[in-house]
Amino acid sequence: MNIGSRKIVVDEAIAQLRLYAETNGAVLKYYDGLPGMTNVGGSDPDRVTLEDLARTMLIGSDLRPLDIVWLLEVDADKEFAAVPVDARLEDAAPGTPLFEAATELDEKFSGHRGFGHAKKAKLLHLKRPYLFPTSDSFIRMTYSEASAGPDFLAAVHRDLVNPANVRDFKLLQVRLIAEPPTSAARVLAEAPTLRLLDILASLLGEAK
Repeated sequence: MNIGSRKIVVDEAIAQLRLYAETNGAVLKYYDGLPGMTNVGGSDPDRVTLEDLARTMLIGSDLRPLDIVWLLEVDADKEFAAVPVDARLEDAAPGTPLFEAATELDEKFSGHRGFGHAKKAKLLHLKRPYLFPTSDSFIRMTYSEASAGPDFLAAVHRDLVNPANVRDFKLLQVRLIAEPPTSAARVLAEAPTLRLLDILASLLGEAK
């Protein structure tokens, strides 16, 4: 399995996902809405709410008071409406209307001082969890050649549609479904492939 500039085999990926699930139960429940992918896009999928911002804090967005005020006042109704809640990055090849719409939504939340790529990515992933990757310093290491903006979206898209990766992510899902009922990782069987890629990209970046 190729993720950014790193490689990982399925057995190791399963081990890493188990570890993540065991140590990040609150994130998976309240940020990701697992099990069941509940509350996809938030209570208002086309607007940023206080509930959304609280959920991003669970995954370390470290929002400042000024960020919160600014985010609540951003008028992105048109940009959100152009991107369906269930839109998938696998279907958003660079140059397609979906990719362009995603880029416009991303840009709508750019430019505020102190509100960098990692904070923005965690918010946009919450609002459109099948389309926008999360980001942190470790993911940026894994995707060091394209760690932000449209280039980052395009790089992750390539990894999602890579035939070998498609095969391995399907195998990962089968393995996660087969986890025993007591396994914390079992809920990840319902997570978007994009979220599994994010988790692995972060862990791979942290390991280097």
